[in-house]
Amino acid sequence: MNPTTTICDKLEDYMEREAMTLHLFAEKSGVNAGTLSGILNGNRPIAIGQLDRITHAMGFPEGSLYELFVDECFISAAPHWRRLRPFLLRCAELKKLDCIREVLSRLLEDLKQVTGIFETAELMFEQEWYEAAVVMYESVIESERSNHSERLAISYYRLFKIDSRDGYNSLESAIKFIPYRHRLPVSYTLDGLIMLTELYFVYKKWEEVENYANEMIDLTRALYKNQQWQDSDFTPARPLVYYYGRGYLYKSGSYECRRMFEESRRWIAEYADLSWFEGLDEAGLLEVERYKMFAEANLLSVDIKDGKRSRIAEYVQFLGDNPSEILEGLITLLESANRYKFFVDEHLDKFADEIQYYSRINRENRGKLGELEVQYKEPFHTFRCSLFFQKYAIYCFRKRLLKEGVRNTLRSFKYSIKINSKPNIVNSMVLFEFYRNYTTKEQRNAYVKYCREVWDYEEEFNVDDYTNSLR
Repeated sequence: MNPTTTICDKLEDYMEREAMTLHLFAEKSGVNAGTLSGILNGNRPIAIGQLDRITHAMGFPEGSLYELFVDECFISAAPHWRRLRPFLLRCAELKKLDCIREVLSRLLEDLKQVTGIFETAELMFEQEWYEAAVVMYESVIESERSNHSERLAISYYRLFKIDSRDGYNSLESAIKFIPYRHRLPVSYTLDGLIMLTELYFVYKKWEEVENYANEMIDLTRALYKNQQWQDSDFTPARPLVYYYGRGYLYKSGSYECRRMFEESRRWIAEYADLSWFEGLDEAGLLEVERYKMFAEANLLSVDIKDGKRSRIAEYVQFLGDNPSEILEGLITLLESANRYKFFVDEHLDKFADEIQYYSRINRENRGKLGELEVQYKEPFHTFRCSLFFQKYAIYCFRKRLLKEGVRNTLRSFKYSIKINSKPNIVNSMVLFEFYRNYTTKEQRNAYVKYCREVWDYEEEFNVDDYTNSLR
């Protein structure tokens, strides 16, 4: 596009080519003729809504003139945010990220514009236009002068939250966020600590899990003691009791995963009865009941993982009454069966529908089966699916169900890659290699496909070149 071309040039060329009067075009576009005349004469700035209608009337693709509109925004030395913000939001909606970057490159010649950039990023985040929001928050981070700025801390928090949706890049963004976690509004700090604890749980970094769980417990205790939960401006995403219980839940879980069962039982007791919390509204009372259920489930789980087979029937009954715990329960049953060398086929048969559901689950259909929907969200839910299929694969191999074992190994591999869980990726690869001689060509092709997704050094070594040379 010629850099000297303007939107008015495009409009005049179109009207001349189509032999269309101003009034006819006004009728076609829905933009007032007087407004059009003012725009063409340079007496009136064009608004983004008017540009969209003009673009549509000329038969151009949506947003195709936005590159030219950037120049229109900067005709005056200091563009007005009342005009600029709707344009940036529209670019975010249409994923016109290059236009956003061009606007930012011009805006940041004046660092006073950082406030407007941050406020617009927040609006993009609220609308879930995350790709554009990332560009905006990164611009704030690059331009913010004060290391103690609250908006700098919020920008790091938002980037971490965006990355945490799928778990792909969240470890890197977590590391950047960590130094700013206590410079946030306290409501954001609570949610940030939840995300950190979940993330490090997925990566099986137990020291970090316990560290951030303890921070969450200490912070909620301080807020409760100071009665900050009564302040009108204290508006966390969940009731305060949720964060207190979640700290102990993750802490007990970290010990359970390390097979330190007595320690796990100790911390389970801390969230088994939270009815002593003051100021509980309906949502808070619901959390108290939920933690009571979690404590019952986790005490049963710890006992079964500790080899107490006599509690399995009670546990299976509990899972039947609490469908949201089935995935976690199946992991517990399989882990205990594999470790202590017994079989649980009669119990697995009771949950055949759920196992089939987990086999085909993906982001689009997760939750559509009503009560089968689990409590865990991405990436923690994906981590549990990965772990389930890994333990189920081992169980199948123990029973000499080799084809089914390989299928479950590949399912575990796929889920592990999705959240970049290195320990589970390695375990899946090792399992596959142990039983490679029992795999089909289709399974080996799927395995190679997943390995390509893991491979990080394409420029140094192209997998396709290597495999083609072997044929």
